[in-house]
Amino acid sequence: MKRMKLFLVVMVCAGVFLYYMGYFAKPEERVNAFVDAYNHQDMNKMFEMVKNPEVDKIKSALKFTGSISEAFLGINVAELLIDFLPISEDVLGYKGSRMYAEITGSEMDILRTEATVYAEVKTESNQANEIQNLVFYLKKVDRAWYITDVKEM
Repeated sequence: MKRMKLFLVVMVCAGVFLYYMGYFAKPEERVNAFVDAYNHQDMNKMFEMVKNPEVDKIKSALKFTGSISEAFLGINVAELLIDFLPISEDVLGYKGSRMYAEITGSEMDILRTEATVYAEVKTESNQANEIQNLVFYLKKVDRAWYITDVKEM
């Protein structure tokens, strides 16, 4: 009986440790969350999921533009625009394009710090539909996956 309790305690502690270290976080979930943020036009969430020099430049430009507009107009125009995008669909009836990703496979390095996710992505818009095979490259930083690059296969 005592061994069973000890075994149970060890298993619970191991599970908590692995969960805390992000062992159970899957890069495929991050890709699906990115697609969901795209579909809801949530630029803030999309920016949070990407670690890339080009995206960092866009963030800096938006921050600079927001600071300038706040100094002259008293309102941060960049934040206002980014916050308005998700509700523009309801207010203006703008539908935009939709992205649907079907994960077809993934690979991780042995340390689980980098991953490659293969997906068939269907983009639908008012004018046309397009299907692409994309590769999402991800890197784990502080127990969270970030998209570092996306390429077409």
